[in-house]
Amino acid sequence: MEESVLKNIPTKKGVYLFKDKKGNVLYVGKAVNLKERIRQHFRSKNPKIQKLLETASDIEYIVLDSEAEALLKEAELIKKFDPLFNQLLRDDTQYFYVGFTKEIYPKIFVTHQPHKYTAEFIGPFTEGQALKKILKIIRQEIPFCTCLKPHLSTCLNAHLGLCYGWCCKKNEIGDKDLYSENIRKIKEILSGNLKTIKKKLLKELKNFLLKDEIEKASRIKNQIIAINKILEQTNLIKSFNKEEEKINILKVLKDLKDLLHLDKIPYFIEAYDISHHSGKEKVGIRVVFKEGKYDKSNLRKFRIKTIIKPDDPRMIYEVLKRRFNHPEWGTPDLILIDGGKTQLKFAIEALKEAGVEDKIKVIAYAKPNQLLFYNLQKDPLKLEDLPYNLRSFIKSIDKIAHRAVIKYHRQLKERKLK
Repeated sequence: MEESVLKNIPTKKGVYLFKDKKGNVLYVGKAVNLKERIRQHFRSKNPKIQKLLETASDIEYIVLDSEAEALLKEAELIKKFDPLFNQLLRDDTQYFYVGFTKEIYPKIFVTHQPHKYTAEFIGPFTEGQALKKILKIIRQEIPFCTCLKPHLSTCLNAHLGLCYGWCCKKNEIGDKDLYSENIRKIKEILSGNLKTIKKKLLKELKNFLLKDEIEKASRIKNQIIAINKILEQTNLIKSFNKEEEKINILKVLKDLKDLLHLDKIPYFIEAYDISHHSGKEKVGIRVVFKEGKYDKSNLRKFRIKTIIKPDDPRMIYEVLKRRFNHPEWGTPDLILIDGGKTQLKFAIEALKEAGVEDKIKVIAYAKPNQLLFYNLQKDPLKLEDLPYNLRSFIKSIDKIAHRAVIKYHRQLKERKLK
């Protein structure tokens, strides 16, 4: 399959299906942005994904309006087709299922080992945290029980209005029909089209109101509220599963090592940026990336002390000199400076004076011209000539450093105005 198929894929939420020549479904996935997610497949170095692309001959997609709908539709299609590559790309223990115990007041739980329980299950779901978030929203409007063992005292969930109390209390009898209706609605929400269910509920609400059955109408209204809240949720879908993410990050770091002729893979990267307003409120920032991921806990802020006039290269020099007064912060494999050749020159001078020039590689990224300076004696690299994932990684590092320094600069300005 060629990457040219992307031109027909929309940039909308939904699910997608890779199919072979006979129309058999090979893989089902979901996405916040269908085009970008499928593009990630084409650029993946995962051998299993490369095999999928070799086997597939067609892509089908379904556009949906929310991340929750995509999450639920994906689960429905995986259960229906049991695609080969969904099995190959994800270990069975990583799928999540919602279980309903078989008792008078069924208890609801989430597991990735359904074979260990005697219960009815809905799934498989690929996002455990998203699934739990949806269940939490449902429970706020449609109470259900999660206590797997009966107890004598009223549980905390009952006090919070998340269950009825009698559903998990020993020797208690409650409204079985009410609880059964809640369970039925929850199964319907987790298994079906949310907008279709909502239309059906609105019709039921109207009928109960016409009959002046206020209590029933109130319960239906709560169910509609739950569906609305679910439909509004974002950040339910991850861009990559963990396996893919690790493979892609490692590949980027290896590419960076090869590009810069480093002795080892740069697992510990620092990035620096400067901000000021005509030489006032001068600040610098240090951000850290470990194994390719931003480590917010190691962010460090600097107020420039020795430079009076606007002079970014010398400010970089000061920040780095002060940084290397802290050996307890560790020794990075690579330092990225925001700037061009002059900033690189001053950064290298700071490393020389700190006695770490031979231990740490320093590079500078000049945003305006999209150039990467890595050697004072050589021409810079054009970012557009680098592999897509590598240039995206470099840009993301610089962007995080830039946002952090701008935020710190604004905080100082606001503090001064007070």
